[in-house]
Amino acid sequence: MLHLVNVRLPLIHDHALFEVKITDGIYTSIVLQNGYMEDDEFEELHADVLGKETALDAQGRVMLPGFVDMHMHLDKAHSLPQVPNLSGTLSEAVENYASSIALFSEEEIRQRIVKTALQALANGTTAIRTHIDFNCLLEEDILFRGLQAAADARDELSPYMEIQLVPLFGSVNTHDDYIMRKVERAAELGIDAIGGCPHLASHPNEDIDALFTLAKKYDLPLDLHIDESDNPNIDTIIYLAEQTIAHKMEGKVVAGHLCSLAGMDEEKVQKILTLIRDAKIGAVTLPAANLYLQGREDRGIIRRGVTRIKELQKSAIPVATASDNVHDPFHPFGKADLLQIGLLTGYVAHMGSPEEQKQLLRMITSIPARLIGKRKYGIEEGNEANFVLLNVQSMPEIWTEIPETRFVYVQKRWVSVKETHQRLADHNLTALWKENQLLIG
Repeated sequence: MLHLVNVRLPLIHDHALFEVKITDGIYTSIVLQNGYMEDDEFEELHADVLGKETALDAQGRVMLPGFVDMHMHLDKAHSLPQVPNLSGTLSEAVENYASSIALFSEEEIRQRIVKTALQALANGTTAIRTHIDFNCLLEEDILFRGLQAAADARDELSPYMEIQLVPLFGSVNTHDDYIMRKVERAAELGIDAIGGCPHLASHPNEDIDALFTLAKKYDLPLDLHIDESDNPNIDTIIYLAEQTIAHKMEGKVVAGHLCSLAGMDEEKVQKILTLIRDAKIGAVTLPAANLYLQGREDRGIIRRGVTRIKELQKSAIPVATASDNVHDPFHPFGKADLLQIGLLTGYVAHMGSPEEQKQLLRMITSIPARLIGKRKYGIEEGNEANFVLLNVQSMPEIWTEIPETRFVYVQKRWVSVKETHQRLADHNLTALWKENQLLIG
């Protein structure tokens, strides 16, 4: 059993402390404490006692559910040294990566996937949904390198974290037997959703029809890149929502990006928001990549490029935020840290009030967990114990400090600890720092 005291749970209560008990990887007791608990039975939490002691004093640290990064491109991560993007535009990123994909071996892709996934795990992410390029016109030897590498990495890391696979099906022709054999082979690798980028297709509506055909054939949800463009006339979301309802797939479709929504007039936006809500489509904003890629042709006032986050939320549409790309031609920065992405979302969406800051936490935990179909998730009795402890004592401190020290627990054990120590040049300054950084009740 793991027994923790003096835990803060900001998604449950703003200030209170809790006692948390875990048995066989399940939360068995979560009890509100009557003030700070001091008991010599409990060891202070730090790296050296993890796995050795089962009674731990969290010293007022914040506990959150393990983060869920529901839109990544692990196959592309850390490829920037081989695939540059000098203009910083989406079009050059797409073109350069497509022309370089044959140069990567399956093993190289697998290594980059594992590196980035473990980076995310150390930052508190215990579940990832990754989109994998899958242009059906490519020869199978090249086509399956990314997906096979991702499947191998998923299996290799399954004792430590969950990785879901979503092929970005391009050039799908459901009447072409050769293409459909490729799709069948992809499905046999255990994919979790049907992906695609219909707004980039020469005939977007036909592409959406084909993707729905695959979703129905394999009984899988849809998770699509939609309208990643500054052009307000790009509106494939309308047809996607209409077909979601027509196919009775409400609640089984996710739309990522939705950038063009930001440039549309208000009347059109309201109609689209109503359609999205009626179709029960989930939305994912990708602020880091879209801030970097969009607005490249603007002069004077440059658009932020992200979707209408607050308007979506006010329309009762679930909105998650995610990392998207890490150090690749689509986004040269990033470190697979959802706290960094959450902070960026707060800036770009003007979400700074106490309730909005709490919503930012939901956008990297419970909302994406629901959208990717996770069950028994969240810090509740009877659920699987899956959490990250942060070296802060309140919800506002999460965003002001973005703490580096993080303790990650999932699948019945501690799987990662990242513990940092502050040392200043002068011994007196170092002592003063430590005295004023103690975690207290």
